[in-house]
Amino acid sequence: MKVKIKLCILGHLPHLAEILKIEKWNSSIFEITGVNNLNFAGCSDGPNWEFLDNNIEKELPPNTDADILIVVTNVPLQDDYFVRRFSDNRICITYSGMSDILIFNDIPLKNLLLRLLYSATLVYKSQGNRIPLLSEIKFTHDDPRGCIFDMNGADKKDIVYSTNKPEICNSCVDSLINNHVTNNSVDEALIIETQKELKRINKGLYFKITDRIKKHPIITIVISSVVALSIDLISHFIYEYIK
Repeated sequence: MKVKIKLCILGHLPHLAEILKIEKWNSSIFEITGVNNLNFAGCSDGPNWEFLDNNIEKELPPNTDADILIVVTNVPLQDDYFVRRFSDNRICITYSGMSDILIFNDIPLKNLLLRLLYSATLVYKSQGNRIPLLSEIKFTHDDPRGCIFDMNGADKKDIVYSTNKPEICNSCVDSLINNHVTNNSVDEALIIETQKELKRINKGLYFKITDRIKKHPIITIVISSVVALSIDLISHFIYEYIK
């Protein structure tokens, strides 16, 4: 059975239309059951204009009709995290400090949210259908591996490695399948299917082509020249044939 995930947009979110393209995402792992919009009722209370946990939690709606509620916002969160976990299977993700990194590297903004949807689903399954609080357990690893459980704490720019063809690293696969903490192991078939779906999280055709051009400029120039010459010759032959 698919995990039901509801989204809530909290406050003004730049590039909202780009992020909401996620609604068309097809997955056999989870389903997005709806998207709500809320305005902030209060103001930030951190020394650097961030919303501390107790404060942001007051802004979160109750989770009444989904397995997981993910609130998407654009304000800084506590400890400069881009994801915080709260009670009742609620998660808050912010694009503050993340959007510019993704846009600069030609990565669709929805990829960051997709990464969270997959990681949250696996955490939910591995913990007996619940999302533990941050104080209870850590799921991420500090070193960036292109894994959906990368911490990205030391340098947020490392997020590019896990938002373009991300994966579940071997260590995390082992932890999910052989869960000695709750004994709620994730089925290996679910891991395999998730790995397949993660490959679809990429830059898109246009930027994949431009990336290849950047990596192989000489080959690209040669191919372009050959194609241009071929078109010229074919055009000449056609002209000679019909004149």
